[in-house]
Amino acid sequence: MNYFKKALSNAKEIKFNHYWIAICHGYSAVVYCSIGDLDNCLKHYMKALEKMKGFHSFYLDAVFLNNIGYIYCEKGEYDRALKNLEECLLLSEKKQSISKATPLTSLIEIALIKGDVELAKKHFHHLENIYNQNKEERIELNYIYSKALILERSSRIRDKAKAEKLFKQVVRTKTIYFNLIISAYIHLCDLLLSEYRISNNDEVLDEINQNITQLIAIAEKSHSYLVFCETFILQTKLALLTFNIKVARRLLTQAQKIAESYGIKRLAMKISNEHDNLLKELHNWDLLNESKASLAERIELARLDDQMTTMLKKRSLEVPEISKEDPVMLLILTEGGNLLFSKKFKEDFSFEDDILGGFLTTVNYIISEVFSEGLDRAVFGQYTLLMMPLQPFLVCYIFKGASYYAYHKIKNFLNSIQNDSFILQSLQNFLQKSKSIQINDIPSLESIITEIFIKRNLVQ
Repeated sequence: MNYFKKALSNAKEIKFNHYWIAICHGYSAVVYCSIGDLDNCLKHYMKALEKMKGFHSFYLDAVFLNNIGYIYCEKGEYDRALKNLEECLLLSEKKQSISKATPLTSLIEIALIKGDVELAKKHFHHLENIYNQNKEERIELNYIYSKALILERSSRIRDKAKAEKLFKQVVRTKTIYFNLIISAYIHLCDLLLSEYRISNNDEVLDEINQNITQLIAIAEKSHSYLVFCETFILQTKLALLTFNIKVARRLLTQAQKIAESYGIKRLAMKISNEHDNLLKELHNWDLLNESKASLAERIELARLDDQMTTMLKKRSLEVPEISKEDPVMLLILTEGGNLLFSKKFKEDFSFEDDILGGFLTTVNYIISEVFSEGLDRAVFGQYTLLMMPLQPFLVCYIFKGASYYAYHKIKNFLNSIQNDSFILQSLQNFLQKSKSIQINDIPSLESIITEIFIKRNLVQ
């Protein structure tokens, strides 16, 4: 993004340089789309389209209109999406070198999402005529995929079976058109989930998981990290159906780290919220397991249908408002679980309070059972404990409330310590002497804690 901003700045300095300004806006839009910032993505595509006016660049106009339509679809504004894609189709009619297959496939997909089957069939007949005249790879792939979409909407079981066969044909194709492969995998998972609801057959569940593994691989290969992380969430919910709670939590921990590393903030917030909700619902999952609850009950508690709808309809992320957490205590422990440093944010809080009374005596168990499982948090009654390693230490943050902002605070705290050689060396010295640290022993440590955990909490 920084490079595109510099390129855009340079392009604007050259008079009548509308073409390269448009290109810079177009690429900036792609970057914003990749991190799920659809509003900024749309803004840049609109600017790109505006700059191309008068240049009669049918190809670029068609590309921008197609992508604008795609973004409006993700925002759930389907009528606007259809309008832009229809304009894209008109341009492709004027310029034979522009493929009509891509906008037609998008039009079919959006019409089906809207529930307008007749409109979808109308566009499909148009695509079928093109396919009968030219069986070039891209056209054929769009045709097979679109035909599968139409059949999938049928109420007939045999038509759904045909759709499944066609989607499998798409995913087996060796092609660079990753978006169609990814979408086909998602639809395959949905069809198999419908079968699993009816049959409750473990073989079907195994097939779903195999498809999810392939979907994760192709999403990573194509750098589609939004889909990559959303698929981790789907995998989490499937793990919950078989009461693999630790697996589900480990997947969420991994997905959040990936979303954070690529700057996909809204998705990271969603994943953090999913993890918080799962921790709150652990008792409910225990009860369902004990009562041998039906598959329908497990699907409902896992909110599996919501996740499939998000992925199928390519909807933008709807993240609930996340409030700041209430800091309780910060701990630095040795690898052996011994307490090296503690900072209370609430004067009336002590380890004798509430359910945390035996925390220090059982910390080794907590580390081995939680942290070694690839997890980063645990719940103790009304408190959440976040843990991150800073070799040879373990930093633990105890708080009440949502974990998203807490996650960033402990991460910033670790980065601050790592970048301060004096604090790091002081911690090492106290560790070697087997002495606990008082806040006055390292004054600069107190100022970092105050800045990250107290001041930032006040302005959040």
